[in-house]
Amino acid sequence: MTNPALPDLSHSSDEDCCPDESLFAIYHSTQASRAPATRNFIGALPIELLLAIFTHLYRSSCRPTHTPSGETWKLDEPLSSLFPYAPAAVCSMWCSVLSCVPEFWTRMVIRVDSPHTQRRDIRRYFEWSRNLHLDVIITRHRDDFDGDDRREMEKVFRATGELMKHIERCRSIRYDVMYSSSLPSMLYDFHRKTAPHLHTLKLKCKVDDGGSPPRKLVHWSFDAPGLRHLYLDARNFFDVCVDRNNWLRRLHRLNSLSGLDLYKLLKAIEESPAISYLELKDLHFSRVRPWTTVNDISIELISMNLEGLSGKAFSEIIGCIDSAPDATRISRCAITTCQHSLISGGVAFHDLSDDQDLMVPLAHWRGRTLSLVNCACFHDDFLRDMMDGGPHDQSFACKGVKELYLVNCSSFSPGLLKTMLARRSIFWRHDQETLDWTFPTVAPITLISVEGGPVLSRKDREWFERNLGSFHWDERVVHSPFEDSGDSDPE
Repeated sequence: MTNPALPDLSHSSDEDCCPDESLFAIYHSTQASRAPATRNFIGALPIELLLAIFTHLYRSSCRPTHTPSGETWKLDEPLSSLFPYAPAAVCSMWCSVLSCVPEFWTRMVIRVDSPHTQRRDIRRYFEWSRNLHLDVIITRHRDDFDGDDRREMEKVFRATGELMKHIERCRSIRYDVMYSSSLPSMLYDFHRKTAPHLHTLKLKCKVDDGGSPPRKLVHWSFDAPGLRHLYLDARNFFDVCVDRNNWLRRLHRLNSLSGLDLYKLLKAIEESPAISYLELKDLHFSRVRPWTTVNDISIELISMNLEGLSGKAFSEIIGCIDSAPDATRISRCAITTCQHSLISGGVAFHDLSDDQDLMVPLAHWRGRTLSLVNCACFHDDFLRDMMDGGPHDQSFACKGVKELYLVNCSSFSPGLLKTMLARRSIFWRHDQETLDWTFPTVAPITLISVEGGPVLSRKDREWFERNLGSFHWDERVVHSPFEDSGDSDPE
């Protein structure tokens, strides 16, 4: 962002700071018609001094970064004193001087409250920035997000139209408006656009009023290969990340996807019965559920993959699943605060730390297959809970599990695992002998597969082989267990 043509006051000579001739022409044209006695001090400031002041203001509005330009605009300054818009409003001469330095206009701030930025001014700002890269912000004053603004959509629409003419130069685009219906549509406004320099795209609103009615596009494209930060409202997320999830997969540099209202997202999924596979990764939700709303959502899925979710979001999602998915994969989620039990036929946990409590979502789980990969929380306490049938030996945890797969889990004792299997088998045999098949106490575990587990003695190995229908135990650590290619869509 720093331009060597801008004066460096710390060590430059007067010759180094000399502005171009057009700035002197501006100065003399604004002063020629004024008598010396009527010239005010602001209008009489020398061009060199004005440039020095404006350059200082410009640099104080930036912060150092590790980007190629070495700096970027600050985003937390009040609109009323924002550079260069505040000094440009002082007088026509100041505005003319500022307009001759394109670096000053690479932070494009467009107001859609009152007073809003006029379209002619938006066009001038883009023109003054020449061909430099841009950071565009379409927003309201921080104190003007209350009340009712019926014209916001119209003002945002006009601003978006001007923005799209220059999207190839944009490094970041941020919308912060009142209504979701005012936000641009990813499906239509960004269709067939190319943004090679875009690293941040945020579509944020305060009130979700549903947005525009859905329309269909058979072929949709938006090329932003460098996009790293994506913040979407529920409507746009559903349009381009659910209906067109291949686009999200092509964003190889994306490391944050956030801003979603989880309740609205789950509502949209509930109203789309064709969705049978749900995958949510590394999402931060702006709101889980309105505090005045009960959980009235019921979703039926065949499979589900949840990664990197907070405890509240994880619990809310599990509580909305009404059918039993065939498979559920849970990775790097906070499961200890979950208030609902899993109901999937098969559950796979990946990359859980030792402070997570597996029993919270599994205590009343009735599924058949349990898999744990790189889970330090699979330890002896969990095995003790697995063989504890309660005061009357009628309430075993994970009572339906018959297959146990462990990969890179070494914080448990093989002897205690053997004891757990034996105890559960005792109660299963008792049910078999008494023909109590209606409400079996517990199912027997008949398959165990361990990769990267603790050392197993020969005696214990022989016991497992003798008492299990299928058994495998390898103490070598698996470096990339069960990696998904991610090249194909789920069926």
